[in-house]
Amino acid sequence: MITGGTGYLGSALVELAVREGHDVRVLVRDQAKAAELLPDGVDVVVGDLADTDAVRRAVHGCHAVLHLAGSVESSAEATRRANVEGTRSVLAAATDAGVARFVYTSSSAAVIDSSGLVAESPTGAHALTDPYSVSKAAAEDLVLTAAAGGMGAVIVNPVSIYGPSPRGPLSYNGLFIAAARGEVPAVVDAAVGWVLAEDAAAGHLLALERGEPGRRYVLSGEVATFGRVLHTFADHVGGTRVRTLPPGSSLGEDADTYARRSEVYGHLPPVRVDDAGARALGFSPVGVDEGVARTAAWARSS
Repeated sequence: MITGGTGYLGSALVELAVREGHDVRVLVRDQAKAAELLPDGVDVVVGDLADTDAVRRAVHGCHAVLHLAGSVESSAEATRRANVEGTRSVLAAATDAGVARFVYTSSSAAVIDSSGLVAESPTGAHALTDPYSVSKAAAEDLVLTAAAGGMGAVIVNPVSIYGPSPRGPLSYNGLFIAAARGEVPAVVDAAVGWVLAEDAAAGHLLALERGEPGRRYVLSGEVATFGRVLHTFADHVGGTRVRTLPPGSSLGEDADTYARRSEVYGHLPPVRVDDAGARALGFSPVGVDEGVARTAAWARSS
């Protein structure tokens, strides 16, 4: 069972899971969207994370749950409800149903420390205090507690996700396209991790099949600056190169969610990634040059 299966990363995961021969059920809020996005043969349960009965129906009879649903753009309280209480609800249903494996989709934002290190076994305090990052860290605590209690639960921490997905140009793709059109005044030229959506989906299935309960697995293709990534995309599509501001700069009040993440990371040292655990599972993502080229080709054909 997959939550968030009609979302940007979730739809890529559902597509991959079906292609690899898994029987898939998806908890969805919008049945019409599910019919449009999901492959044939996917079982659908309609409801949201606050609907306890729907969550229990969705989990019933499943040997594994991959919990991707969450919020990044809502108010602080709505973000907490979705990311923390939603995870609590899915964990409770999975526990009651005797689910053997549980994969929680967290974020590098939940574990990055003040030195810029994104590690699978963090040693420093969490550096980011925005509602999204805090709520993801709190949800991780719930999952780790469940793992300590005997559930086969693991956490995956994707870095900034981009690239082709059945859901269309969401996530950082929207920033890529808007910047290339000249619609984004500037970004902060922070160095962060980047991972292609299809690689992040593959990392989820590796964590499901091979992950050690109670462990985190960082899913990262390559660390690169916002400027390098956005300029490479613009060059591929014949677009405008966005203006880049030095790390530590602030953007205007009108900056969108994903441009704003460049500002957030710009107040930290350049990101470094420790993803040895994920690589040991067999995770082998592409780098930025290949990933952006694929993304540009997909954007041109969409």
